[in-house]
Amino acid sequence: MEENKDKINLESIFKEKIFTVSEFLDFLNNILTSQKFIVQGEIGNKIDDRLTYYTFNLLDKINHNVLKCFVWKSNLKNLNVELKEGMEIEVFGSPKIYTSAYGSTFEFEIDSIYLIGEGLLKEAFEATKRKLEKEGLFSVENKKSIPKFCEKIGLITSKYGKGAKPDFEKNLKNFGFKVYFYDVRVEGILAISQIKDAIYWFNENKPELDILVLIRGGGDWESLQAFNAEEVVRSIAASRIPIICGIGHESDITLTDLAADFRASTPTEVAKILSENWELVNSNILNFENNFVINLKRIFKNIEEKLNFIRKDLIRKINEEIFKKQKNLEYEKTNLNLNFQNYFKEFNILEKEFKQNFRYSFNLLKEKKEAVNYLQKNLNHLVLQWGKQIKKDLAQKEINLVQSSPILKLKQGYTITRDESGKIINKSQKLKIDQIIKTQFYKGQIISKIKKINK
Repeated sequence: MEENKDKINLESIFKEKIFTVSEFLDFLNNILTSQKFIVQGEIGNKIDDRLTYYTFNLLDKINHNVLKCFVWKSNLKNLNVELKEGMEIEVFGSPKIYTSAYGSTFEFEIDSIYLIGEGLLKEAFEATKRKLEKEGLFSVENKKSIPKFCEKIGLITSKYGKGAKPDFEKNLKNFGFKVYFYDVRVEGILAISQIKDAIYWFNENKPELDILVLIRGGGDWESLQAFNAEEVVRSIAASRIPIICGIGHESDITLTDLAADFRASTPTEVAKILSENWELVNSNILNFENNFVINLKRIFKNIEEKLNFIRKDLIRKINEEIFKKQKNLEYEKTNLNLNFQNYFKEFNILEKEFKQNFRYSFNLLKEKKEAVNYLQKNLNHLVLQWGKQIKKDLAQKEINLVQSSPILKLKQGYTITRDESGKIINKSQKLKIDQIIKTQFYKGQIISKIKKINK
């Protein structure tokens, strides 16, 4: 009823509208490209391999109808097999009307491709395994350790699965686990992106989780294809939260099993592994509770026996120690008296020696003081004598200096003659005709030029 109403409303809106061709094609594209579809078919013989994209025909094997498909090569980088004629595939994408100056064509633009057929899937499995193994995504060194006692669990599986989720929940013992469930498809072309999104969501929104559990029931190569997808393997390897995988039956081994931090053969085994350590602890606690009273009584009895023995032994040892201390005390008392007597004797001897030394020191100090006084008197006398002699010598030196003074000689009529540089001339041989000389008197001086020299 709801759909008919929408159809009537749509007709009433556009029944009077007149489109141009371009407007009508744009209108159709707006409707078509907003929808996503899954289409199954077989690749035809017209594969156009361009630099960045493929175009090919997808055939209906029964009615032989053809759907032209377009896909960017970047959307196929994780497919790990080459597109070939005759391949049966499922494609996920949107229909579109492609317009150009040469006309309009209807084509299907592909977001992702899902392989069909066991042989093709095995080929893709081995190619993807070799590629990721070379990168080290399966190496033991890169795996995260699984906590011994997990409490918070992130569960990734389908709520519509017949066995995986019920089997896991049934075998997960009641130890107060907190399970956060994320519903995903575990089969088909949409499963890959949903599993990736679930792992990412838990890492971003529930980083406190102890473990992530990725499970599903058994199946054939096609139904397990999402768990061999490169994108899912890389999401598991990139997860900061440890991941346990329980995919299919014991014989089913997928690439997610190889990439997981721990691989369990089935969803049931995953639940048992998470419960195992808690069961052991619980069992040990019950055994401890049962044996606790018995052990406690035995311990108290042993303690009582030991206390009685210690009490008796302690009294004996205390009496022995008191006797020993009394004996030692008497010995120390006697020894102390003897030591005091010896100390007093030594003190008397030292007192006598001190008195003798004090008298000797006093006499010696008196003698030294008298000697210092005598030396001080002699020193004062010598200082006076030395002072008189020094004054006498200084007076004589002063007379000698006055008599040898050049000023006195000039005063007596002598003169001093110097050349232009001020050097005293004491020989006529050092003079030259026309040389300027200076003659100094007691008062004043004259400057002369030599006219004649008498040598």
